[in-house]
Amino acid sequence: MSNNKFTPELIAPCGMNCAICRGYIAYTQGIPRVRGKITYCAGCLPRGKNCYIKRGCKKLSKHEIQSCSECDAMPCEKLAHLDKRYRERYDMSIVENLKILKEKGMADFLKSQEERYTCPSCGDVVCVHDAKCFVCGYTKEKL
Repeated sequence: MSNNKFTPELIAPCGMNCAICRGYIAYTQGIPRVRGKITYCAGCLPRGKNCYIKRGCKKLSKHEIQSCSECDAMPCEKLAHLDKRYRERYDMSIVENLKILKEKGMADFLKSQEERYTCPSCGDVVCVHDAKCFVCGYTKEKL
């Protein structure tokens, strides 16, 4: 079963898949905003804003590269910090995402994301931040 919510347009330069992000899911599904918890986001690339990584990266901001996966200095200090936080809190490595993108390409990366974050109950998306599907309420067990 293919989930068309996993698309190249939703892969941020840092390797984050916006389709699995709480802010993007809230935005696309109309989940009510909760101050301090849920903010709306249309995705890093679609909204055209400078993300956390891009603001401090000359190569990204000058469009010398489109993704951190293209950078010889990957992971930079900012990316390493973000990766550490995501590994500890959400059992996801942004650096590993970037390595898959570099070594195997976008199609394989999206397939791996679809396999990991598609809800086995309803087929929608399991949020990386909450380990839950906001459509049916399924909650993924933490490892």
